[in-house]
Amino acid sequence: MVLSLVSPGPQGIPDKAGAEKMARIANDKMSEEVMKNPSRFAGLISVSMHDPAQAGEELRRCWNELKGFAGIMLNDFQTAGEDRNTMLYYDDPEYDVFWKVANELGAPVYIHPREATPEINEKMWKGREHLGYSALGYANRVNMHLLGIITAGVLDRFPNVKLLVGHMGEHIPYDLYRIDHKLNRARFPKMGMRKDKLVRDYFGSQVFITTSGHFSTPALLCAMAEIGPEAIMFSIDYPFESIPNASVWFDEHVKDTLNARDLVKIGRGNALNVYERLREGKGPHGLKDKTPTECDVGGLRTKDGEVEFGLYNKDFNKRLVKQ
Repeated sequence: MVLSLVSPGPQGIPDKAGAEKMARIANDKMSEEVMKNPSRFAGLISVSMHDPAQAGEELRRCWNELKGFAGIMLNDFQTAGEDRNTMLYYDDPEYDVFWKVANELGAPVYIHPREATPEINEKMWKGREHLGYSALGYANRVNMHLLGIITAGVLDRFPNVKLLVGHMGEHIPYDLYRIDHKLNRARFPKMGMRKDKLVRDYFGSQVFITTSGHFSTPALLCAMAEIGPEAIMFSIDYPFESIPNASVWFDEHVKDTLNARDLVKIGRGNALNVYERLREGKGPHGLKDKTPTECDVGGLRTKDGEVEFGLYNKDFNKRLVKQ
């Protein structure tokens, strides 16, 4: 399990010194706890994003001096201002100094949702607070931020940066046709993204999604059709979601829907490709690439004496009950 400080973390602290202090304390503690059992856990680095240069320094410290980290967690925009209503977004050119460090280190960046500011809550969600969080508001804020980073050209300037979002892509896969269709280059000539690329072109190489908290097989199939299986990885979103519920969905429903290669990519392989420090020889976690057969998916069950593929009901005369 890849662990992180719970949202909003340092992004929810408007005071620069306080946010930086929280990140440092959390990172030191995370490293200490992960390294008690690194074959079971890895961690994500927390940073304050008030000062992009300081965020890069803390990232570099954790990446080079501490152990157990596989990437970074940013909880959407950074809160600033005495009234907590200032929102700092990382597509602003001043954040290039941070992205340069992430690019140099090869540290994947996960963008996680958080609550809105008091002003936004008052203007948008008052009287409909139930929509302001996981049901709708979280996704709407994160997908705007992610698309802002992509269309500002951040990934073009820093081609080694990898971004991740959860919840089956925060609505983006479902809307990807319209996003690409409406980002008309004649209408928006100053858009910073490369002129020869679509948003969808970044998925699977620099942008990835996880299934965290979104255990819908039709939604997964939509995402696979739009961005490809290599851009998706299994995740749970604990403690906000049930580990057994997520596992039953993937092991019993998704397993019977996907081919073995895509199942293993989404369930294991893609995470090792993105979070390279999880791999054996790259860090203390020691995970290995595995084939579908090694993951006990598809193929002959030779260890059980199987000699025939596809014989799920071994009696020719009656239907057996699944144990």
